[in-house]
Amino acid sequence: MSEDSEVEAKSSSEIKSRFSDAEQLWNFLGLQIARKTEIIALAAFSLSISTLLWQIINYAVGPVVRLFPTDQIVITATDKLGRNYSGQDNLLALIATMAYVNEGDAGHNAVIRREYLEFSMEGRRVQHRWYKFGSSDAQNGNLTFEKEIEARPFAVNAGSAVSHETLFTASVIDCQPTVKECVPGENFVRWDDFLKAIMTTNQLLFSTSADVFPSKRVTASCVVRLRDYEIKVIEQKQWLVANCTDVENVTLPQRKARRQ
Repeated sequence: MSEDSEVEAKSSSEIKSRFSDAEQLWNFLGLQIARKTEIIALAAFSLSISTLLWQIINYAVGPVVRLFPTDQIVITATDKLGRNYSGQDNLLALIATMAYVNEGDAGHNAVIRREYLEFSMEGRRVQHRWYKFGSSDAQNGNLTFEKEIEARPFAVNAGSAVSHETLFTASVIDCQPTVKECVPGENFVRWDDFLKAIMTTNQLLFSTSADVFPSKRVTASCVVRLRDYEIKVIEQKQWLVANCTDVENVTLPQRKARRQ
């Protein structure tokens, strides 16, 4: 009996020891960690894992570039800017403020490859591309545009904002790769045709956009609502600085412009 009691006591002691050892182990991310391990060491390990995961996610996100809707658009004619070639039609020219912000983390800089300005006119979609960077101004009742540099790619560093005025111009459409009906000169708008269009409707929806290298595009939209006196100014002076309202804030119904 004494031997049986000793064996039973020994087995009971071994079982308790095993349970005690099991209770001293923690499972963390598939790893077994003894409770004797210092809490500080475990916290440091967790922090390093979290930092690594954040760095991987941050690297995958990259730069976060946003384009603000332009507050105003200068509507004018190429004759007014003195940029027409001899014998060329007087064409529509547009100037807009392009403003960007890069919300990416440090080191995630971005490069703007090209800028565009688009609008619809009598069912016709017109696209202008960047031409020059500069500054527009009114001097003695006349519009001036001082060129600073030719339009070219530029950087928007992480955590910073960039803005400038861009003079846009029409470009010939490459119809070769398309099989549908294509008009190479579709983007060139004669000034007289533009005047006729704004006599029909006073609302113009503009869309500014930019290519972010290597393959992303950012866009913003705004609406110009021309009043009757503004249309007269455009007719007489061939230029107008028009307010452009963010489409998210547009609540007024469209009205028809006066007819000749």
